[in-house]
Amino acid sequence: MEDDKKILVVEDSDVQRAVCIDQLKQIGFTNIFEAGNGIEALKILKNTAIDLILSDWDMPKMDGLEFLKTVKNDSSLQNTPFIFLTVHDNQSKNHEAMVYGAVDYIIKPSSPGDLKESIEIIFKRGIRNILIVEDSELQREICIVQLQQIGFEKITGAANGKEALKHMENNPVDLIVSDWEMPELDGLGLLQAVKDDPKLKDIPFLILTVHNDPEKNQEAISLGALDFIVKPSTPDSLHMKIRKILY
Repeated sequence: MEDDKKILVVEDSDVQRAVCIDQLKQIGFTNIFEAGNGIEALKILKNTAIDLILSDWDMPKMDGLEFLKTVKNDSSLQNTPFIFLTVHDNQSKNHEAMVYGAVDYIIKPSSPGDLKESIEIIFKRGIRNILIVEDSELQREICIVQLQQIGFEKITGAANGKEALKHMENNPVDLIVSDWEMPELDGLGLLQAVKDDPKLKDIPFLILTVHNDPEKNQEAISLGALDFIVKPSTPDSLHMKIRKILY
């Protein structure tokens, strides 16, 4: 675990905040900042480059969800990974946090093991190489931003399958996220080329498609895609699919 990472713990309960900080120290972190609510946290973020935010949901003055929205609406903060600490064992409520850009949530009371597993996953994302293959420059940029919002840093874009294959000749790739319909070499053609190449065949492959047709999408699965995402995608849908594939 990287003990030089700066972690901000946002929790209104002094006891719960102290418990969380103690657990972080147990797993090797030393640069830990603390705040009692979202407003206090924003003041810290203004002056300190934070690598990860752990935030309670129910807090006075500014609760966790409003704090998350504020962070994600600030261009200087929006790529900071955000994990919710919550007592809400409610899938739909926790799903709301993911929709707004949280990368994970942990049900309280948490254990050092829970924290360690979730944090390790988040920080590993920074070293994963993701290749986005999409002929629409706008859609490509949207996808890159969404991946940045959920903690990925090494993201490369390609406009079609040919560009993607050229990139992979000399660059390592841990995951391919590819559009279906593209000029020169489309998504299925790229998928087939990847699976036919002994050096590339084990790279996980996600298809982005406008085809909300299980039978058509099954074609990609049968060729070796691990899953598909129906466009327009959201950070939440990308997060869930990629987490399942890479972790």
